[in-house]
Amino acid sequence: MKKNIGLLLVLLVGILTGVSAQGTVKDTIHKKDTTKLTKLIKSITKDSATRPETKKDTLIEKKLEKHFYGFHQFRHETGLFIKTPLHWRPTDWLRVGMVLAITAAIMPFDKTLNNATQGNQRYYYSVPIVAGRVYGEWYTIGTITAVFGGFGILAHDTAAKKIAIELFQAGAYSELFTEVLKVGIGRSRPYQNEGAFKFRPFNLNNNNESMPSGHTTSAFALSTVMFRHAHSTFLKILAFVPAGFTVFSRLYQNFHWSSDCFLGAVSGFSTGMWVVTLHEKKLHKINVPVDNKL
Repeated sequence: MKKNIGLLLVLLVGILTGVSAQGTVKDTIHKKDTTKLTKLIKSITKDSATRPETKKDTLIEKKLEKHFYGFHQFRHETGLFIKTPLHWRPTDWLRVGMVLAITAAIMPFDKTLNNATQGNQRYYYSVPIVAGRVYGEWYTIGTITAVFGGFGILAHDTAAKKIAIELFQAGAYSELFTEVLKVGIGRSRPYQNEGAFKFRPFNLNNNNESMPSGHTTSAFALSTVMFRHAHSTFLKILAFVPAGFTVFSRLYQNFHWSSDCFLGAVSGFSTGMWVVTLHEKKLHKINVPVDNKL
């Protein structure tokens, strides 16, 4: 049974995670802000393969390029996201393998790591813990998306409108494949006290949807989009601080194992990188109305 679960895990995660292999950190940041952190991110997400453009895709994209961003472009890009693994090269699969290997290496230590946070639960509802959980909720991305979108419309700021669109996409995509993985893997949550290796695939019970951590995935998807649009080293680092609180919150409140959070963090980061990088390509630019200030 465990062997079958392991194969299922490899198959599902191999298909739906690691999408950063398509992503590359281009020169969207000012040269003066190029730091060791940025170089590290570039080395991790260096693009080893550009998605092959089929004739059909190119025609569709050239047509969409002439219009403002809308449902048709979102639908087309969603299709590209789903089909991304079909275009991976060996180096991309190597990255996926590394993620899986690290996740598997963490799992034997999950119980020990979780127990380390369970000694004193009197801060269960403290501000940092609750804030970390809330930051990873789906409605947080929705709220921040609305704030950027509203500001973009009221202030006639095209950059804010584009960020709003990318936040929405990253949030939607991360929620999509996270839920698929949760159901397919069916890992028991820590509070079930069944150990770190209890799996009930396709059980459709929230108690068996531990891997990956949905809150962590959403938090890192949100933080990564903000990171990519930040214009200073300080803001780039600050973008990931709330996501760190989300990870600790999920462990402290005993809803997830450490390996769940690791896989969720990689998934969210990869999704955010993929979305922003896609829109840097000429055929996938986000065209929004340029309003003239009154």
